[in-house]
Amino acid sequence: MHKTDLFTRLTHQYAEGWRHLEREEFTGTVKVLGATYQSEGEGFDDGGFTRFRIVAPSTLKHQDLTRAIKQTLGGSGCQHEHDCCGCATHRASVKRISPREYAVKVSVSYNY
Repeated sequence: MHKTDLFTRLTHQYAEGWRHLEREEFTGTVKVLGATYQSEGEGFDDGGFTRFRIVAPSTLKHQDLTRAIKQTLGGSGCQHEHDCCGCATHRASVKRISPREYAVKVSVSYNY
């Protein structure tokens, strides 16, 4: 288990690689429980996936954190002007299973 900070993106003016230039709002700190399943990937551009659970503090139980989890754990830092750079892209799928608990799957693919 470890903790991570969640942020919600307030503006959408830049491409994903320049996300650090966007305005974001701190949403809260959540617990990330250990991975329950991992896949190694099945190909050159497939980086596999990891499934885990996120538990929000009781102060955030009335707020849906799905968007903040997707935006914090997903995305790509790629700033290349061409394809086939090999940069990783993370895609987060989130399902709220109780007021405080979320099931998360983060898939990784590489730009080849």
